[in-house]
Amino acid sequence: MLPRTELLGLLRSLNVDLPRKTKLSDQELDERLSHTLDSAQYISRVVPNPPLDPNAYPSWLRDSSNQPLLGKALQRHNNLEAMIDMKSSVLGVANPLFALSSPAMVLRQVVMAVGDGWDNGTRCMLFQDKDKKSGICIKVLEVKKFDNNTPILLVVFQSSLRGELAETAQAYVTVAEEEQHMLLRILYANSNRLASSYKPKRAAAEASSTLSFLIPVGPLEADDIVKYNANDGCLVCGAPAVQQCSRCRSIKYCDSGEFLHLEVNVIPHPRETACQQEDWKIHRPVCNSVQTGNWTSITFRRVDRPVPGVHRLKILDITHHEDVIQRRRAMLDSCKTVPPVVNTHGVTPFIVKIHVPFVRLIENEDAMVLDEKRTFEVSVERSASGDPSKFDKLVQVVRKSTAEVGMFLYAIRTGDWTIDLCLDSFPDQDQTW
Repeated sequence: MLPRTELLGLLRSLNVDLPRKTKLSDQELDERLSHTLDSAQYISRVVPNPPLDPNAYPSWLRDSSNQPLLGKALQRHNNLEAMIDMKSSVLGVANPLFALSSPAMVLRQVVMAVGDGWDNGTRCMLFQDKDKKSGICIKVLEVKKFDNNTPILLVVFQSSLRGELAETAQAYVTVAEEEQHMLLRILYANSNRLASSYKPKRAAAEASSTLSFLIPVGPLEADDIVKYNANDGCLVCGAPAVQQCSRCRSIKYCDSGEFLHLEVNVIPHPRETACQQEDWKIHRPVCNSVQTGNWTSITFRRVDRPVPGVHRLKILDITHHEDVIQRRRAMLDSCKTVPPVVNTHGVTPFIVKIHVPFVRLIENEDAMVLDEKRTFEVSVERSASGDPSKFDKLVQVVRKSTAEVGMFLYAIRTGDWTIDLCLDSFPDQDQTW
């Protein structure tokens, strides 16, 4: 098992940001990493009921006229990443996403590299760290087609630099040990998902290798981000919460010690926790805004179903998974009452980004509101905001700011379809999301 700090780092790269001092055991963190990697390859979409029998699928090569190259087909991105990719193409520059060195992004590039190798006639690749202390050799045996955008690569692999398979490598790629660890987890997990009846032909050098498969790896979907980041306990450590901030009553903490506030103009409270003390520097500006800020209540709608019969894509929708999007739309159409957006923040204040048109083009303009992880992504329309004057006030605040693409505000979820926004006390505007 990896050290605790490395487990947390890998989870963070996958957009799973647990409480800073989470009380989850190492074993629980290890299991969460495995589940998160399953979600990153959308395993339940391709293998809803294991085992996977590759013989049930046609060859990827049978009809390649309407299919992308394998390396391209192994790419997965959501609409946010697609917009960045499109902008890069228009400007004629490299996609900045692939310049990121996070373990999760490197993992995605490694999987695509296996596909690029196939496209270029390279079947066997060795992924090794720069010091050549560890490595994984992967050879593609055949490629099956789940659908026109989803290949299934049947592979054999060895976690060795000097095994028989490594001696047949045609290309060498430098990959750090932590990315190798995630790749190995996927390979071993998928190996256990293969039907025992699948027995492809192997060369002598492949006899001692492990049979597995690779499918596209990409960013987590919104529901998975919500699931793996869930924390109903102490904000700092995740332990069961027994009290709230004595000033704003909006943040929960555990009962792990006592201290008195030493801040100027803060009334000491006889019983406040060590976790609260640690969090105070971060929480203080939010706390002040909750207590003294000018808050305005706004009514919102689902961005993917603003009105009956109208559907929109969500930022975290995977653009290659039209079947998933269509199923969600069918579910929404079948509901007598459209379900609200899941409340992942409770009554805890959080930061949202507001996008409004900088030029008023239509009478019933709208604004987009989203949180950092995009688990809260809604549309606010002037005519449906509860009070058009409140919407106008919000737009005025945003347009007066110096933000080019959006403004950050403090928010509190107050109901299924309402949110309170603070319009006179603001978080740091130099945020990068």
